Amino acid sequence: MAGYKERVAADLDRWIADGRVDPGQREAILASIPDARRLDAASALAWIGAILLGVALIAFIAANWEGMPRLARFAVVLGVFLAAAGAAGWSAHKGRAATANALLTFAALAFAAGVGLTGQIFDIVGEPRAALYGSAIAAALLAFAGGASGPAIVCLVLLGIADFLEPGGGIDQMPWLVIAAPIGAFLALRWKSAPLAHAGALGVIIAFIWFAAHANNNGAPMLLFFSVWLAALAYGGRVLSLQGRDFGGVFYGWFAWGALALFAAAGYAGGGAGDLGIVHRLAWLGAAGGLVAIGRHDRHALVSAAGIIGLIAAIAALLTDLGLDLIAAAALFFLAAIAALVVGLILRRRAKA
Repeated sequence: MAGYKERVAADLDRWIADGRVDPGQREAILASIPDARRLDAASALAWIGAILLGVALIAFIAANWEGMPRLARFAVVLGVFLAAAGAAGWSAHKGRAATANALLTFAALAFAAGVGLTGQIFDIVGEPRAALYGSAIAAALLAFAGGASGPAIVCLVLLGIADFLEPGGGIDQMPWLVIAAPIGAFLALRWKSAPLAHAGALGVIIAFIWFAAHANNNGAPMLLFFSVWLAALAYGGRVLSLQGRDFGGVFYGWFAWGALALFAAAGYAGGGAGDLGIVHRLAWLGAAGGLVAIGRHDRHALVSAAGIIGLIAAIAALLTDLGLDLIAAAALFFLAAIAALVVGLILRRRAKA
């Protein structure tokens, strides 16, 4: 999807050609719009360097792990974490924010690995979920301490894994992700971090899936309920995107994907008698077609892709439901095509008016 400034530039060129805007004002208008932040080469190399350093350390430790005394193993685990955190602090002091972010991300991962390795070193038996939650809290503290998006993403990933490790059924414990994901989305806007915006949006979708998966009875109503919620959030993201707000398009795209995916899953959640049947597949087909249309209108590739994938899946589901009866399938898709053409003509006439 084109950035806000690029869209304004294209609109200005069209308005200048139509005589609506003075050509001399073009550069002044564009100069008043800040450029979107992009990952430069130095930042990308900092991230790659941090990842490769982590791989090298892990490989070195693994090669010598069995021959090391317990205290030496623990010292290595603790030393790797402290060294990464200290290097991140030094980088932040020198004004190297990208390097500090990468090192804090590595420190968060090192802490999570260190928790598991410490239990192995000293033969400590613990609850895996507790270890993951503790590591997520440590990652969150590193994120807030350094204002870094990388550890925040690590926190969301660890929380998502831990939430789904819960044994048994029923909603007997709220998932942490349902609280952490919106906070992550808020921090993405505050810290202007696109990766964290993606992680926050996906975290919200996964939290909704958790609730649907732990529903006591038929999960279809829960999936439909959260599908509507995600559709509303997608609309909010669309409004922010059209206003040129940071990462509105990210939320718009992912929540559109989530809304369609949960709606599609709702048709099969009951199993057997709970299957919503042909009516659900037709609604699914219509929703996917609507996403294609609105994605193309807004020039949003992620939304258009969701609609296209949804159309393919809905058509496959319909063919399966019809038992591959080609005559019935042809009639059904003919009626759907006529409906799409009629709606398209109506929208075109309204646009011309």
